[in-house]
Amino acid sequence: MYHNNLYRLTLFALVLLLTSSCAKNKNEHLIQKESASFCLNDFMKDDIIKVPIEKKAITESILLNAKVEANPDKMVHFVSLVSGVVTKTYFSSGDEVRKGQLLLEMMSGELSQLTAQKSSLQSQILVAQRELESVQEMHRDKIASQRDLIEAQSNLDVLKAELQNTNAQLNLYSASTERGVFQVRASSSGTIISKNVAAGMQVSAEGEPLFTISDLDEVWIMANIYAGNIPYVKQGMPVEITAVPYSNELFFGEINTISQVFDSDERVLKARIVMDNKQGKLMPGMLVDVTVEKEEGLMANAAPVNALIFDDNQHFLVLYKSDCDIEVRKVTPNIQNGNTVYFENNIVEGEQIITKNHLLIYNHIKALK
Repeated sequence: MYHNNLYRLTLFALVLLLTSSCAKNKNEHLIQKESASFCLNDFMKDDIIKVPIEKKAITESILLNAKVEANPDKMVHFVSLVSGVVTKTYFSSGDEVRKGQLLLEMMSGELSQLTAQKSSLQSQILVAQRELESVQEMHRDKIASQRDLIEAQSNLDVLKAELQNTNAQLNLYSASTERGVFQVRASSSGTIISKNVAAGMQVSAEGEPLFTISDLDEVWIMANIYAGNIPYVKQGMPVEITAVPYSNELFFGEINTISQVFDSDERVLKARIVMDNKQGKLMPGMLVDVTVEKEEGLMANAAPVNALIFDDNQHFLVLYKSDCDIEVRKVTPNIQNGNTVYFENNIVEGEQIITKNHLLIYNHIKALK
């Protein structure tokens, strides 16, 4: 009996000890989890961007339809100086060309006339030179008069002037007498933005431009300002430009000029934005969107739109105080416009928010709760 009681007491004590130990371990685990905090590691610190909350004027975005155009001051139109038939073209619309490169060749009756005229003048000059030499000898022998000598010299000078003029015309038309064609060469480097000629086409002198070449290092963006937006769009206003081929890229410029003549056909005023285009991304004919901001006259605390995190039908910002003091704060956006979101309360000017890799940090902190 004694031994049975001793056995029961020993077993009870052992169970109590194990239960106490498990409870202790469980409580320690809970305490550790509750006291766990999130700190930025070195990798995260190097790969985040922090910006301060700023008080900004509330603006309203105005979207303007626009089109990229070549700068007309940097365009060269090539027209044919003679009539004829195009035999070959060497470039197409959109190609890059360098000054002096051959654009096209054409056959023309005028080339045959000029070539025959040049040959005839060269023969006449040889005859006139011999006549002048003969008159000079007779003048020395007192047989020919001074008038005869002057007349012979004048005839030779006239023929030389005509030959010079003929050669100038052949050079002007870049004539290749060996191949029997006129050649049109690029007088400047640039991009062919228009081509209105093909092999076999009949062209006339001083007709429509055959090629148009433009330097596209600088382009114009012509934006349409509709009547309702005219009071709000001003010269000098900064603009943001987006184009469909570059959906994740913004181009920045400003309105250089606003036309003072209302376009009655399109019912708009035209605004011109001069853009640097050395990378060649903006091409003539491309449709783009131009955004300008109209100020409402009110101020509010603002943050970049990309800083917002939307989760479970709520909005959050990740605030940075120190590497081990990161706060996830629920916020209520008041107005969202373009790339900026405005808050009525719950956020203070000057507070630092994380705008890059903030979603990763948000998920880490959320997992700790």
